[in-house]
Amino acid sequence: MSKRIKRNAVIAATVVILFVCGLFIINYYKSYKRIAYSKEALTLKTYNGTSTSKNLIHNNESIPVLMYHSIPDNSSGNIMEVSKRQFQEEMKYLNDKGYHTLSADEFYDFIVKDKPVPKKSVLVTFDDGYENQYKNAYPILKEYKFHAIMFIITDYLDKGTLYLKSNELKTMSDNGINIESHTTNHAKLDKISYKDQLHNLKDSKDILEKICDKAVRFIAYPYGYFNKDTVTSCQKAGYIMAFTTSGKWANVNKGVYAINRIYIFPQFNLDDFKDRITDPNYGQVVHPIEMIKGAYKTFVK
Repeated sequence: MSKRIKRNAVIAATVVILFVCGLFIINYYKSYKRIAYSKEALTLKTYNGTSTSKNLIHNNESIPVLMYHSIPDNSSGNIMEVSKRQFQEEMKYLNDKGYHTLSADEFYDFIVKDKPVPKKSVLVTFDDGYENQYKNAYPILKEYKFHAIMFIITDYLDKGTLYLKSNELKTMSDNGINIESHTTNHAKLDKISYKDQLHNLKDSKDILEKICDKAVRFIAYPYGYFNKDTVTSCQKAGYIMAFTTSGKWANVNKGVYAINRIYIFPQFNLDDFKDRITDPNYGQVVHPIEMIKGAYKTFVK
């Protein structure tokens, strides 16, 4: 192969990688531009006084909501995969540093009712319902007596080895893990009709409630995509809070149907993790070369 051909091949490959990375970044920050504000934001009770304890915070402050996806034994570099070892390290750090992991109800009461929570509080969430969340993440959460929310795609339950089984959901639900909705089929909710959104959200809720014998009141929007019809559908279906993928700390500012969450990536080291749980204005671009590689694997694999 001539030098000219090799050079052109390298240029073409670079352009493809940059394009893929660009798509990832655009999708990642897309929800920032969405009209996410709901009328609930105007009626939420907010704290205007002084806390009686320096160790408690009110809902005039923000807290980090961590977002995980797959927890395999070993990460392939895909941005949706955080290895078991990395997850263990991060949960150990939270435990060692005295962090309080909130339950769904504790988080809701903090945001909506201004019930104070410990200053070092986090909410741990998982999307999609992978089998390894039960095999790898759940034992670690149980070891530290941590709360968490798992947002489940109900159409994927009990199918193959990649996704969770109904009995596993029930076990986790009975042991401190909130099982909530991630729709029936991971639909891009803003691309379907109000009628289809409502049908989707109701079906997912009904299935999970039947499995766990508990009310399902929280939902995470697939891809973080939603619109005004989505918020109306959530209210109609009986959801009291919804989560996006916006990479910022959570607070009352955008209402209960547009709660921010923070991506946790496999490209992070422990210092990056510390930054995200201690600084509301954390640096949102970490290890750009590694992020490009991860984005490439995610979109091209």
